[in-house]
Amino acid sequence: MTREEDVTKKIEKVRSYIHSRGKKGAVISSIENFAWLTSGARSYIALTDSTGSAWLLVTADDTYVITKNIEAARLKKEELPGNLKVIEFEWFSDPNGAIRKILDDQNILFEADPQFAEFLINSRIKLSEYEIQRYAEVGRKSAIALESAMKKVTPQMTELQGKGLIEQALANEGLDSLLVLVFGDESRTTYRHNLPRNVKIGKRCFGSICAKMYGLIISSTRTIEFERDEKFEKQYMVNMQVESEILDATYRSNSIGQVFFEIEKSYSSHGYPDEWRLHHQGGVAGYKTREIVATPHMTFEISNGMSFAWNPTITGTKLEDTYVRTESGMKLLSVDENTTWPYQDVQINGRNYKRSQILKL
Repeated sequence: MTREEDVTKKIEKVRSYIHSRGKKGAVISSIENFAWLTSGARSYIALTDSTGSAWLLVTADDTYVITKNIEAARLKKEELPGNLKVIEFEWFSDPNGAIRKILDDQNILFEADPQFAEFLINSRIKLSEYEIQRYAEVGRKSAIALESAMKKVTPQMTELQGKGLIEQALANEGLDSLLVLVFGDESRTTYRHNLPRNVKIGKRCFGSICAKMYGLIISSTRTIEFERDEKFEKQYMVNMQVESEILDATYRSNSIGQVFFEIEKSYSSHGYPDEWRLHHQGGVAGYKTREIVATPHMTFEISNGMSFAWNPTITGTKLEDTYVRTESGMKLLSVDENTTWPYQDVQINGRNYKRSQILKL
């Protein structure tokens, strides 16, 4: 499937919804929905933007990109598929003026409409074949970056220096860094979300990332050790088992609530019954770092084509990667098949989960 074909299918789905609501068009302005409908275009300039510098207007006959004159040439050449019409407005003008020239406001759906917003999130979290292929590319590049950077970390470095190494490696692979956490030996047992500080890394460390490309966000964590610690290594293996059991539950379950029941059960069976209460466990991934954060008893239905980033932690250790659920199993996305990083196969209910090991330096 080509990008244009993928975009056309999505547009037709939006058009069908517009028609069902008795409207003549819809405006999409959030960066995640813009990226979804264009299959990967960046409408943002700053990473902190929630609304970009370009808007989509879908009508019964056409799909327009309404954008500032500053951005139009770049969007046409670098970002957009070929089946969209670009309309410019002067950067100091109101984009709604350009939209009104095509359709009246009363005939348009906006993302502020709760039903439309729900339709959009439910549509974008079910990934197409094209999106899964692109996601795998994002995952491979992220794994190359994170693993190569972690191999350069030393005990004498500060967490801030480690963060810089990871961000540089991600940039070299063409990814935007949304989140880079570095946990040195002291921080890993102190904070669940350690914003890197000017402290030495010490004897062991793990780095966690959320990075974006094509609008799709990958999450993963890698751990290194400079001095052997049997207790640490044993706990890591337990953490790996918990994560693998969560992945298998994701494949077998019909709802997030069912998965969360298995999360609680897994922690408890391995002797850590309350650790899940100390940190969120992850959830549905995609065009946001977590499209849906899993909580107990959540009735949200899950299905094939959805991606997941679980991050189970036991105080001092953490595992995390991004997977997509397919008919045949959970497909690991955040991996480089040619890596020299150590991995271990974990068998759960006859299914294999390739999990990252501690790299001993």
